[in-house]
Amino acid sequence: MNKRSLKYGTNSIVLIVAVIAIAIVVNLLVGMGNFRLDLTSAKLYSISEQSKDIVKKIKKEVTIYGLFDNATIPGGSEYREITNLINEYKDLGVKVKYVDPDKDPGTLTSLDPQKTLGLTKGDFVVKSGNKVRRLGAQDLYGQSNQQTGRTYSAEPLITGAIKFVASDVTPVAYFVEGHNELSLKNDLNQVSKILQSNNLEVKSLSLLTEKNIPEDCHLLVFASPQKDLTDEEKIKLDAYVKKNGKIIFLFDSLESNDKLTNFEDSLSYFNIGFNYDKVKENDSNRHLPNDDYALIASLTENDINKAFAGANYPVFMPDSRSINILKNQKDWLTNTQLITTTNKAESTDIVGGKVNKGPFNLAVAAEVSGGSKVLVFGNSKFLSDKALASQYGTYFQYGTNYFLTTVVNWMQDKTDEQTISSKVVIPKALTVTESQTKVLSIVLIGVLPLLILGCGLFVWSRRRHL
Repeated sequence: MNKRSLKYGTNSIVLIVAVIAIAIVVNLLVGMGNFRLDLTSAKLYSISEQSKDIVKKIKKEVTIYGLFDNATIPGGSEYREITNLINEYKDLGVKVKYVDPDKDPGTLTSLDPQKTLGLTKGDFVVKSGNKVRRLGAQDLYGQSNQQTGRTYSAEPLITGAIKFVASDVTPVAYFVEGHNELSLKNDLNQVSKILQSNNLEVKSLSLLTEKNIPEDCHLLVFASPQKDLTDEEKIKLDAYVKKNGKIIFLFDSLESNDKLTNFEDSLSYFNIGFNYDKVKENDSNRHLPNDDYALIASLTENDINKAFAGANYPVFMPDSRSINILKNQKDWLTNTQLITTTNKAESTDIVGGKVNKGPFNLAVAAEVSGGSKVLVFGNSKFLSDKALASQYGTYFQYGTNYFLTTVVNWMQDKTDEQTISSKVVIPKALTVTESQTKVLSIVLIGVLPLLILGCGLFVWSRRRHL
C-alpha cells in the first residue's frame, strides 16, 4: 500500500469507529433515561395535562392489566403504540402488569369471576378494588379513514377507565327505549363508551315497563324517538322533571306526518318547541359541497359554550330539524341558544311544504332555577356509530366532543370538571397544479439523475489518480 492509500484508509476507519462509539453512547443514555419523544402534531402518544391532573388526584391503587405477553409485541405495531402510552400512566403511579392468559389461565377468572366482561387474550383491563373496566385494543386505537384521517381514542378511554374504577359513586345515564329510538347497543356504542370514559354508567330504560324512572337516574336521554310518548309515559317523565331531573332530547327530521304531541307538551314546560321540518343552509361555507342539508353549524357565545370560546368550532349536523324557544318567558326559567345556522338558511315543513327563513336553532338548553336542566338537539345522527365510522367520521367527532363537554360539565353542574376527548388527526394533502406536476417530473426524472451522475463522475475522476 502506498502512503496516500494508507492515509485515506486510516481516516475512514477512525471515522467509522467514532460514529459507532457515538451511536452506542447515545443509545445507552436514552435507554437509561427512558427517553421518548412524541413528534406527532396531535401528540397521539403522550398524555395530556388534563389526564395527568385527573390521575394525580386519585388516591386509590389502580392497576392496568395487558392480557398478552408484552415481550412478543413488535415495535411499530398498534399494540406497541398503546403500551408506550400506558407507560406514561405508569410514570404517574398507576401499576402496569402484562399477563398471558395462555400461560396463566387463572388471570381471566380472577379479573372477571362472574364472566360478565367477556375478557379475551389481547384485551386491557383496568382494576381498582372490586371495580373493573375492560378496554379492547381496537377501541383504544380508534378508527381510521383515508380521506378524513383518524380518531385516536386511547387516552380518553384509559383515563376514563381509571376514573371509573377509582370512583366511589358512578352516576347512571339511561337511554330510553320503546319509541323506535336509536339502539344503545347497535347505534350508539361509541357514544356509550365516551360517556363511560367520563365516569357515567350507561343503561337502557323502558318507560312502559318501569313503574317510575329509577332513583339512580342522573341523566335521561331520548335518542331520536319516532313515536310519541303514551299518556302514562308522559306522567312519569313530568314527575321526573319536577324532581330536578336532567334530560337530553335528540329529535331527527322525520319524513312523517305523525305528531309528537306529548313530547311537545312536556317540552313546553321548558319554553321549548320543535318544528316538523328539514333545514338547509344556503351559505356555501356552512355546508358540504353539493349538499345543502349537510349543515356545518356554529356555536353561539354563552356560558354553556365557554369551553369552546375563541375557537371556530364546527358542528356537523346533516339532515336537522329546527328547535324553537317559545315566547312564553318565565322568571324561573333560562333558555339558551347553543347551535345555530346562518341567516341564509331556510327550512321546509314536512307537512304543507311551507318555506321558512333562517337563522334557526339546532340546539337549545333550558334550566329551571335550582332545578331541572334540558338539552334539545334537532339531530341525533352526529352521535351515531354509522356517522362516526363514515368517511366524515373525524368531522362528526367535533360534535361528539361538544356533546360530551355539555353533558359532563353543564348537565352535571361540574363547571370545573375536566373532560378528555378523542384526538382527531386530519391528513394534510399537498395540492399540485398540472404545470407544477410537469416541472416536478422534469426535475425528478431528468435533472436530479443527471446531477447525481455528474457528481459520481467528478468523484471518480478525482479518486482514480489516488
